[in-house]
Amino acid sequence: VGVMGPWTCDPLLARALPEVASRLAVARLNRDPALNEGYWWDAVVLAEACRTPQAVTGLLNAERYATGLVGPLNPATCGAAGLLAAAWNKPLVSWGCLGDVQGLDTLVAPMPEPSEVLHSFLSFFRWAHVAVVSAPQDLWREVGQGLAQELRARGLPVTVVAAAGSEEEEAQEALRRVQKADGVRVVVMCMHSVLLGGEEQRVLLEKAEDMGMTDGTYVFVPYDTLTFPLPYHRVPYPVLANNTKLRLAYDAVLTVTIDSPEVTFHKALNLAKEAYEIPAHIDPTQV
Repeated sequence: VGVMGPWTCDPLLARALPEVASRLAVARLNRDPALNEGYWWDAVVLAEACRTPQAVTGLLNAERYATGLVGPLNPATCGAAGLLAAAWNKPLVSWGCLGDVQGLDTLVAPMPEPSEVLHSFLSFFRWAHVAVVSAPQDLWREVGQGLAQELRARGLPVTVVAAAGSEEEEAQEALRRVQKADGVRVVVMCMHSVLLGGEEQRVLLEKAEDMGMTDGTYVFVPYDTLTFPLPYHRVPYPVLANNTKLRLAYDAVLTVTIDSPEVTFHKALNLAKEAYEIPAHIDPTQV
């Protein structure tokens, strides 16, 4: 199984330790006869380019490495990846794809689509008008544009789609566009969560605090937390403890994430560490 992602060019995604995760997954799969059905599984980590054109061309080499693929993370490459996987008759398991990609017989969605979850939750609160602000990297721009299209297709008016990097001026310009738009209630942030070290989100939220946008007028929703179980129960996040302005701004953040009721992500990693399934030097809170 090939595990695709921008592991070599995105420092935060590299901290997901795809090699360790893949080895852990296939080791558990291989010792469970109910799952492996007599096959011996192995995994190889495949680097996905951070620029969209290179990511598409890089897909052509995936066939020689694996009989099945997990990924890609860039939604703009999903169409090409799905067509190639269908032509190769290889399963493609991707949580990064946005929308219902038709005619791709081997494409599998392993979890609820983030845009569908967002639509359900926005509909519940009757928040219709949405702005999307993404980080400037190709991956996040594609996520932001794809999410806007998906929400519009479901009847929600997305009036602002902007990009903001780690410079304050970029964040200020994007937030001014949000303020000028009519009736925007929710700002979806397509970027790495500040709780994991995302610099663009830190700058955006601090600038929103400076501009008086975190007083309840706007709700800021992280997109990335929809794709993994963010530990939230009695978990200290140093970035909030050490930054008063960010802590104040974070009152306006509403996080939707995958629940993990039996064991948290950090606890699961600690258990794997104690069972010698993962290297002893790994600090779960840094993953």
